Amino acid sequence: MAIVGVVRVSCPACDRSHECKLVQSINTRTEPDGKRRLLAGELNVLACPCGRLTQLAATVVFHDPDADYWCQVCPGGDRAMAEGEAAFRVAGAGGTRRLVPSLNALVEKVKLLDAGLDDWAIEMAKVLLLASREDRDLELVLLFDSLDGDTLHWVLFEPAGPRVMASPRSVYTKLAARPHGSPGPLELRIDRAWAVDAVRTMIAGAN
Repeated sequence: MAIVGVVRVSCPACDRSHECKLVQSINTRTEPDGKRRLLAGELNVLACPCGRLTQLAATVVFHDPDADYWCQVCPGGDRAMAEGEAAFRVAGAGGTRRLVPSLNALVEKVKLLDAGLDDWAIEMAKVLLLASREDRDLELVLLFDSLDGDTLHWVLFEPAGPRVMASPRSVYTKLAARPHGSPGPLELRIDRAWAVDAVRTMIAGAN
């Protein structure tokens, strides 16, 4: 059974108060509609009559038992991440475990899981793709969107707005095939910071 909480929140546009249900767990085997709503951007959203849609921050545990995969959304910075890590230790969860700061980050992880792609190799590919741009701005947000044959599709959030871009899958494939590239079982935050360090280590080892 899904864990659902209730909170009272105010619309940031009109300040109208609402009582909202917050889904705090998704099991893909027993609550497949939860996953559908997550990917559709419908989960934990305040839809105010004034027309404003607001994503609500909440701790959410995603579990795909068939893939032996866990991912916990921990909004609130490093302290929340530390609490999420402690919760995983107490629960004794096995398999692949991840911690992410937002629902959007969870959506990307689930898309990667469905596409059969390793998130750590994707994060490293992001760093290499951003570093290959003229501005070499590693702070830009680049999100995996989909896999179409041998082509990876991304959404790049630039100052002028988001745009879709594509890259060959071969870059990812080479990274994923590295014998010592994957993170250890205790590395739960596989994100840009992790990938930057991993790429630096890879480059240093090649020199």
